[in-house]
Amino acid sequence: MLGFQYLMAAIPHMDPTDPDMELFSQYFFLMGITWLVCMAIFAILSAVMASRFVVEEYSGKRAILLLSYPVNREKVLCAKLVLVFAYTVGAMLLCGAVIQAVFFLTESLFPLCSDQLTIEVILQSLGFLLCCSVLSGLLGVVSLWFGFHKKSVSMTIVASVVLVTIVCQIISAALTFLPIMVIVFGVTGIFAILAMQNLLRQVKNMEV
Repeated sequence: MLGFQYLMAAIPHMDPTDPDMELFSQYFFLMGITWLVCMAIFAILSAVMASRFVVEEYSGKRAILLLSYPVNREKVLCAKLVLVFAYTVGAMLLCGAVIQAVFFLTESLFPLCSDQLTIEVILQSLGFLLCCSVLSGLLGVVSLWFGFHKKSVSMTIVASVVLVTIVCQIISAALTFLPIMVIVFGVTGIFAILAMQNLLRQVKNMEV
């Protein structure tokens, strides 16, 4: 991802006469594109982890063993969901923080972008990174609902790819109109909460 970011920052230098290339010399646009790509990667990772820890565990003989434990079913599922969500968000935040630190450090020494590097730019980038990190975890929960409904690992991953594609297309407009990000964040959060409630209800009603 760091190499990808440097490549995008170098695009304006490849064809300085193209006015459309000026967007890639703006830090917020550059970091925004990077975080969107990271969000797509980590959302799919979240779906894969959820498939392994939830869909597979609640299918076949594994479900009989898991549901026979003298532990509240909802608590077990909540623990699994929290683990997947926290790992996804935490891993993307760590990855993004390292990328941003290295890129901005090199920009302060050998700038590729014509934009001015300020504290405001850094804070905006961190805020967008945080939103995209949480979104990646939420998208993983929504994808899990589709896969759990069909008891299919492949369905979970396919749903994640489709959802990520749609969300990234919408959020790309947020780079110029930030309220779109708030709307997408709110809608995704509502769907994730509803999906989690439905998953808890399904597990509670499962028969051993």
